[in-house]
Amino acid sequence: MIEPLARPDQSVVIVGAGLAGLRAAEAVREAGFPGRVVLVGEEAHEPYDRPPLSKAVLQEEGHERGIALSPEGALAGLGVELRLGRRAVAIDRKAREVELADGERIAYDRLVLATGSRVRALDILPPGAAGVHYLRGLDDALALRAALKTGGRLAVVGGGVIGMEVAASARALGCECVVIEAGPRLMARAAAPAVSTFLHKRHLAEGVDVRLGVTVAAAEPSASPGAWRLRLSSGETIEAQAVVVGVGVSPNIDLARDCGLEVRPEGVVVDGFGATSDPAVYAAGEVALHLNDLYGRHDRQETWAHAAAHGQHVGEALVSPTQAYRQPPSYWSDQYDINLQVTGLATGDTDVVRGDPALGRFLVFHLAGGRIEGVSAVNAVRELRTAKRLIGACPADLEALADPARELKIEA
Repeated sequence: MIEPLARPDQSVVIVGAGLAGLRAAEAVREAGFPGRVVLVGEEAHEPYDRPPLSKAVLQEEGHERGIALSPEGALAGLGVELRLGRRAVAIDRKAREVELADGERIAYDRLVLATGSRVRALDILPPGAAGVHYLRGLDDALALRAALKTGGRLAVVGGGVIGMEVAASARALGCECVVIEAGPRLMARAAAPAVSTFLHKRHLAEGVDVRLGVTVAAAEPSASPGAWRLRLSSGETIEAQAVVVGVGVSPNIDLARDCGLEVRPEGVVVDGFGATSDPAVYAAGEVALHLNDLYGRHDRQETWAHAAAHGQHVGEALVSPTQAYRQPPSYWSDQYDINLQVTGLATGDTDVVRGDPALGRFLVFHLAGGRIEGVSAVNAVRELRTAKRLIGACPADLEALADPARELKIEA
């Protein structure tokens, strides 16, 4: 690690104006950095909150006007220069400059890459095709909302978190909806089997047609403008007035790779303070394959909580580094009147359900090697406050852990 920033003649450039980039910029100022801070964002919008895009923004006209991540004028008040609607195309590490698509070159003493991820696209359902939607940014959400207003049937390709939130929003708007998921259960990467089963039953009860273990083998435009005919691997054909594809994301590592930084397919490799293989360049948020000191291994997280925490940690590390990053993963999802919150690991080699899912309120403790590594809470925010304190403990009595009538008690 090189000398922390301290002088007014120094500059920090942050590429990526999402949550991680914004938190890094704020943290640099809060840590007392007196120099120049430039925040570069490819989108024309000021930093905004992304979780509402698959929920409230789809369902409520005008909700997008209330999703800004900072009050109007707050960044200017912090002395943060914004370069919005500007794309960074190259990094000159020798000159310590970032080049933008319009030719501007911005000098830096420290560079933070907070470039996030991009959606994985299907060749047979290409982005930009009429009636095909990929949900990543605000403009995507507004286009999808307009499509949902026309009613009809929506096909959601991918039963992950975003796909199921979109399905719930579509049903709230009165659209028919079919979900096509290649795996054996919904949200398999993000949720324990008990949670997947609970959500599956609720979506069926709400009228969502869920197809598991199938893929889209072929797709062609239908007769109606924007409509599609999808042939599934099962041989069945589905007609839909619009299609949403949500089959995951890939980290935006191109800038880092092209300038010679150490990268892997999972992201830009950084240490516990966010520093890359070049000590003047850092990476924050979901583009970073970060060292998490809590687990002693590199990891990559695609959640709101991680973007906020890691962005802030990296910003602080530029000016006043203290300890390595050690935050547990966490995320939430809202579908219908269901609130799912997960702290720590979302699955384990043993899952203990506490409560009755049929009542719509329960916890799932995730154990690995006999130790609680995480907990999922369905409509149980109050219980989660107590339960998450048990992460890291080895319960002596799993039956007591499963019984909501018995006090949560972990023996040392």
